[in-house]
This record gives sequence, C-alpha cells and structure tokens, in this order.
Amino acid sequence: MITKWKSFIVAIIFIFALSLGTSLFLSSPAIAKAKPVQLIFSTYWPTSYTYLVEPIENFAKKVEKQTNGQVKIKIYHSAQLFKGKEEFAACERGDIDMTAPLDIYMTGIIPELGVSSLPFLISDNVKFQKALDAGLWDLGIRQKLIDHNLVLLGVGTSGAYQVYSKKSPVIVPKDFEGKAWGVSGSTASKACDLLGGSPTTMSSGELYMALQRGTIDGCTRPLITGLGRKLYEVVKHLTVTNMYYFTSFLVINKKTWDKLPKEYQEFMKKAGKERDQEQLQKLLAYEKDAVKKYREKGVTVHISTPAELAKFREKIMPVYDWWYKMVPDGKKYTDFVEAHL
Repeated sequence: MITKWKSFIVAIIFIFALSLGTSLFLSSPAIAKAKPVQLIFSTYWPTSYTYLVEPIENFAKKVEKQTNGQVKIKIYHSAQLFKGKEEFAACERGDIDMTAPLDIYMTGIIPELGVSSLPFLISDNVKFQKALDAGLWDLGIRQKLIDHNLVLLGVGTSGAYQVYSKKSPVIVPKDFEGKAWGVSGSTASKACDLLGGSPTTMSSGELYMALQRGTIDGCTRPLITGLGRKLYEVVKHLTVTNMYYFTSFLVINKKTWDKLPKEYQEFMKKAGKERDQEQLQKLLAYEKDAVKKYREKGVTVHISTPAELAKFREKIMPVYDWWYKMVPDGKKYTDFVEAHL
C-alpha cells in the first residue's frame, strides 16, 4: 500500500515539475498561452533563385527557433500556390499568410514602389540598401501596405536590371527600336517606350517561352533571372547596364499578424531585418560570378561604357516627369535616395 502511495506521489511531482519546466521555458505568460500556428508562405521564385530563397528559408527557421516551435512557416516555392503577380493580392485577401513580392510588379497598385525602377537613380546595391534601412519606405509605402491589409517586415535590394536580346546586342538606344520587349512593371514599360521599343509586361516565368517562340525579341531582367530561368538557352546577347533596380519586400497578412503575441511579432521583425542583410550579402557574392557564368554558357556579354550609358540616360530621363505626375510627392522619395547614395 505504501509503495502504491509512493508511486502516486512521485507521479504527481513529475507532472508538476514538467509543467513548471515548460512554463519557465516559455518567455512570457502570453507565449505560454499561445497556441502553435503554421503560417503559409508563398513565393513564385524557384529554388535556383538562391540569394532570394535562402534568406527566406533562414527567416522561417529563425522564427520557429525563437518562438520555441510555436510558429512554423511552411514555404511553397516555384509558384506552387500563386504566380508572381498574384501573391500580393493573395496575401491581402488572406489566402496565404506571408509572401515576398517584387516592388516592380506592384507599381500599378502602389505607384511609389516604382522609385527603385527609375533609371539611373541608384548606383549600387550597398548604397540602395542603406537608403532602405534608413527609412525610404517609411515615407508612405509602409502605410499604403497597411491599407492593403499587409504588414511590412523587411525590404531588401534584389539586384540591377540588364538587357537580354536574341538577335543582336544592345549597345545604343536605337537598338531598342522596333522590337518587342518583356518588362516587369509600369515604370520599366515607360522607359522602354521612350527608347522606341514595344513593351509587354510579364513575369519572369513567362519569359523563356516568349523568347523561344519569338513573341518578344528580348527582355530587361536582373542577372539572376537569366541564370535561374535558363534564358541563356534562348538569348544570344546580354548587355550589363545596371539601368534600374528592384526590391523584394517581406509582408504578412495584417489579420494574421494581429493574432500573434507581441513577443512573436518582435521576433519576426528582427528576423525580417536580418533577412534583408543576408540577402544583400548573398546578392553581392552572386553578382561577382554571374557575368562569367553567362560567358561560359556561350552568351555574348557587353559591359556598357559611361559614354554609352549617358546616351541611354539622355533618352529616358523624361520618365521622371511621367512618374512625378503619377506620384505627386515622388520628389521626396528620389531626394531621400540621393541623400543616402
């Protein structure tokens, strides 16, 4: 009988100790009461987009670790759920919890996002990230995202746009004339117009087939697109101009966000900023070797000279007047960028 009572008491002590240890392990009463959640993250990026995908994967791992496994982020890549231009609206509706859209795809919804694709405004990735970290998007873009039911957790420079062509290299503005070009957004489309080209807005996943079929003669895209989407199989020429840049921004559905404990939110904000910096470092390393890889694939690469770029700049600078009409307070964005270069 005594043995049975001893066993009972030991069991009670064990249960008490286990519950006490669990409560001490969790960082606060709010977290202790929180239920485990799984967030759905959708991206159209293929895994070959290494400097974009890997920081997102690491972001998810950090969040899970910092919340003691209470928040798990399930990542669906390669447009398994939504295509590139569909992700923003899907997250806004709550069909998915998180995504990292490209600003250049969303300029029709939030015109201010076009600041990064204004030609020759940005000189390099490091300086652009400096402007982003200093609060470029706090001038109004962050609030406009909230108006679309999205909370911004981070924004990172994602590279410069170059020119890919099938038949002949693009050396001077005239080489754009009379040809069909696949572009990313409204600002890029206007720039193409000014160069005498015929722009068609399409996502990167559509480019290979369009180039192969001859629907377009070329496209403007960053170096990662040509390698990640194997465009080197359907183009012969690459011109490195660094004409304009783009960002990927990390967002979460606001209703999902509001349901999370404050401690979780702080963990995610911190991890979001770390993702931006990791992406920058991976981007810089990627671009160092990219041109060499194109040449190894048989693509003719031309690096535009300052004199050649000056001719492009002269031709497409009217895009600024057009953009300022679309964004009445746009000057504060361009002034902010220039102040941090």
